[in-house]
Amino acid sequence: MTVVADSTVIFHFNRYNTKMLKIIKDQGVTELWITRISYIELLSGASENAKVNVRKILHAYPILEFDKKACNVANTLAMKYRIGAKNSKDFLIACIAIANKLPLVTENIKDFNYTELNLLPYKI
Repeated sequence: MTVVADSTVIFHFNRYNTKMLKIIKDQGVTELWITRISYIELLSGASENAKVNVRKILHAYPILEFDKKACNVANTLAMKYRIGAKNSKDFLIACIAIANKLPLVTENIKDFNYTELNLLPYKI
């Protein structure tokens, strides 16, 4: 099954690789995609010394863009939910997953409280 990985998934893969491989396999995941939002979030959060390595890691994942479909989902959901500045990146990630009809793998389920979103939670 193809899924969208939240930023925490990529972070945990680099820190707890063996454990994350088991978690992903147990959920039936065969392909991980990331969003452009997660890509930017991870790259911008990396230290200056780590940015080149982080970019190499991120290039291994197919990237889903915030396109017209995701924009339409965001417009619809913005009318239904109150989205604070703190949650705006997670909201955009959720909209991309919903627009592409893909589940989202995350450890931070509280950040993705949208009934339209298919979540695949995990715990490290």
